[in-house]
Amino acid sequence: MDSNKYSVLLVSLEASATEGAYLTNAGYPITYEGNTYQNADGLKVKLPVLGGTIDKEECRIEGMAISEGFLSNLANHYPYSKIDVTVKELDINIDSETVAATRTLFTGMIYQVMPAPLTGYMSIAAKGWKYYTDIVAGLPCTEQCAWSILGGIGCGATVVEEAHTVASVSGYDLTISSSLSNTTAFLFNKGYVELGGARIKIKYHESGNTFQMDKAPPSDWVGQTVTMYSGCDRRLATCRDIYDNENNFMGMGIAMVDYNPFYENP
Repeated sequence: MDSNKYSVLLVSLEASATEGAYLTNAGYPITYEGNTYQNADGLKVKLPVLGGTIDKEECRIEGMAISEGFLSNLANHYPYSKIDVTVKELDINIDSETVAATRTLFTGMIYQVMPAPLTGYMSIAAKGWKYYTDIVAGLPCTEQCAWSILGGIGCGATVVEEAHTVASVSGYDLTISSSLSNTTAFLFNKGYVELGGARIKIKYHESGNTFQMDKAPPSDWVGQTVTMYSGCDRRLATCRDIYDNENNFMGMGIAMVDYNPFYENP
C-alpha cells in the first residue's frame, strides 16, 4: 500500500433498515455510505479462507462490547429473522482523509453469538452465502411426508393463521390473551409464532391458550400482537385427520426399524 494511505475495517450487522450496528477498528468514528461506524477498541476480524467449494468456514468477529440496544439484544439471543454481516476494508488518504479504495472482504449472515461472561464483550461467527446454499441430498429413511412447505407450492394444505396478543411469557411457554378461533386439536402443533419477521417454532400444542415454544420468547413480546401459524408434524394421520389432504401425502413409506439389525432381532 502507498505510504500516504492507511487501512481500516468496517463491520456492519444489519437486522433491518432500522436495527443494526456499525463498528470500525479505527480510532475515531467513520461515516461511510450514510452510516456512522463507531470505534470499537479491540475489534478483531478473522476472515475465512477463500475457496471454490461450498465450504463451511466462518468469519469470526471478536472484541465487540455489549452495549445497550441492538448489541445487547444479540448478546441475550433476541430472535431476529436474519442478521446480515458485511466486512469492508477502506484505504484512506492521510492528507485529505478521503477514501481512496474500498474492498469487500466478507458478506454473509450471523451463525452464532458468543457472549463472554463477566467481560462485557462478545464474539460472533458468521457464515458466507455458500454455506446457506449447501443442501443435503439423498433419500431420507422415514415414513414422514417429504413436503418441505405446508400449503402454497408444497402439499397444498391451507395454512391457518390467527392474530393474537401475547398475555405472558414464562420460560418456553407463551400464553395468548384470547382463545383460538380454530380449536382443532394439534392444529398449531409444529407451527410457529411470528412477530416482525422473527419466527419461533411451536414445539408442542394440543389445545388451550398456552404454547410450548422451541425457544424462549423475549419478554418484550408481552402485550404485542403476534401471528400464529398452523403446523404439521408430517405424519399421515395429521395429513388425513387435520388437513383432509391424504391424496397429497408424500411419505416414501421407508421406515427406520426400531431395533439395531446388527445385534438385535425384530
